[in-house]
Amino acid sequence: AASGPRGRPPRARTRREPTASGLASSARRMASRWGTETHESRCYPIWQGFAGCMMTQDAAECEKLRADYFECLHGNRETTRQNAMNVERKRRIAAGLPVPTTVEEDVASGKIPQRLTL
Repeated sequence: AASGPRGRPPRARTRREPTASGLASSARRMASRWGTETHESRCYPIWQGFAGCMMTQDAAECEKLRADYFECLHGNRETTRQNAMNVERKRRIAAGLPVPTTVEEDVASGKIPQRLTL
């Protein structure tokens, strides 16, 4: 008989069946469920909406929720927008056009305090 790690017999692989919620147990325990300071991550409510949509709708109808969930996890649209704003800022500076100051510039000039207190 073949043995697994530490001389134990290997575990049988089983297919995870959907539970009463309609999701496999691994989907219910996904890593994005847990936040660093709360029992839920910032993306979990979006995941719940997406998962609920997938149980009742076609995948095509849930695409916006899927895109929002992936944006919450990875921030690709936000990064793309920030990069475009940086390119436009550099273009305006090179053309001699006025640009708003950045937060770093405002802190350095003393316009806003270095530490905000509540």
